[in-house]
Formats: sequence, structure tokens, C-alpha cells
Amino acid sequence: MDESALRSGSFSQNVSLFLTRVTYRRATSSEDREAIFRLRYEANLREQTIASNDSGILTDDFDNVANGVNVCVLVDGELCASIRLHLLSPETPNSPLLHAYPEIMSDKLRSGFRIVDITRLAADYQKARSHRYLPYATVRLSMLAAKQWDADLIMAGVRKEHIPFYRREFMAEPLTDPRPYPTLIKLLALFEIDYRKVGHRIISQHPFHDSSNEERQAIFGPPRKLPPDMRKETDRSMHSNINA
Repeated sequence: MDESALRSGSFSQNVSLFLTRVTYRRATSSEDREAIFRLRYEANLREQTIASNDSGILTDDFDNVANGVNVCVLVDGELCASIRLHLLSPETPNSPLLHAYPEIMSDKLRSGFRIVDITRLAADYQKARSHRYLPYATVRLSMLAAKQWDADLIMAGVRKEHIPFYRREFMAEPLTDPRPYPTLIKLLALFEIDYRKVGHRIISQHPFHDSSNEERQAIFGPPRKLPPDMRKETDRSMHSNINA
């Protein structure tokens, strides 16, 4: 199916049709990881968000922690984009956004929130120009992770030019003004998506954000849900903090 065939349907239908060409693959092999790190480097260098280096890759220590995953986004079998996702929670208190925004993220942890932390989104420049729905297919992975990991919030550091996308697509709200972010030259603002509050509305608006157990498990492995008693205790703690 070529891109012109997508233009006759609605936006959600078009993205859903595009997703039939998309494969998500967790980057566990050395080949996939190196391909992602090179894609990141080239994308960020082109956008002037990093300085050049001799290695031609962009990676950091958060690529190697147990509560994080890198995912390849392939279109027709070709790597076109990637995203990194961490589960930040009282049980797994380690993620890039906690390091970048410690005063805000520490408060979230103390309140018992489970958070999908989005970082290192990158896309091949030429392929992104050919595939107009690639950003939606890529960021969709945050919705899948939130469902699979029983998360309360989805959070991301967002460049100024991308703010309208997050507001429109995810009903995201800013928690900071744009400010310096570790390892990057451009400023980022911290944005929050209240998944428990608006997740169903996001899916109702754009059904392509929905997913099956089989799809999520193939990417992220078994669900990381809290046992019912722990979830009730966490919910009570969150309610207490909100009303304190």
C-alpha cells in the first residue's frame, strides 16, 4: 500500500492503515541497539540538539537499566524511528526524567505514581518525510506501555516546536517552561499526560492508540501490574496526598 492510498480515509483510519505496515521490535540484540544509537545520533545532529562526536552514536547509562526498553519502529521492515521508555515507580525509582527534573519527579514518586518516562525519540529524516504518520506510530508506544505497566502518568521532555502535538494528541499539560536538559543543546519543557484520567478519551478520539494483550506482551513482556492490595494502597496514598 502506498501513501496516496491513505489519503481517502479519516485521520484515524489512515493511521490505522499505516500501522498495518509497522512492526515494533524491542531492541535487545547488539545490532538493533547500535542501529538505534546511530539513528538517534544522526537525527539529533541534524536537528542541532547535540554536538558531533567521533563515535557517531548517542547513548547513555539509561540504555542499560532494567526498568527501561528501547523499541525499534520498522515500516515495511525498515528501521524508521525509535523510542526509549522507562517505568518510573516507587519499586523502580530510576529514570532519565527523574535525573533531569528531580524536584518534580521526586514528588511524583513520593505520591506513589507509576510513570511511563519517554525519552530519546528519533526518526530517520528522509523516511519521516515519506511516512507522515510515523510520529503517531512511534509515540503510540507510550500508550501501550502505560497499559502494560499499569501506569498512572505518561511524561516527556518536549521541545518547543513539538508542544502543539502533545497538547492536541494526548491532552498533555506543561509542568515547566522550556529549560536546559542534560546532554542536549535545545531546551525542553516537562509535560504530563494523566493516563488514568484521559487515557480512555485519547483512545476514543483516536482508536489506533488501542492495543491487544498480544501486541503489548510481544514488545514489553508480561504485565507489570501491582497486586490488587498494593494498587489499593497506592491509590489511597495518592488520594491522601492530593487532598492534603
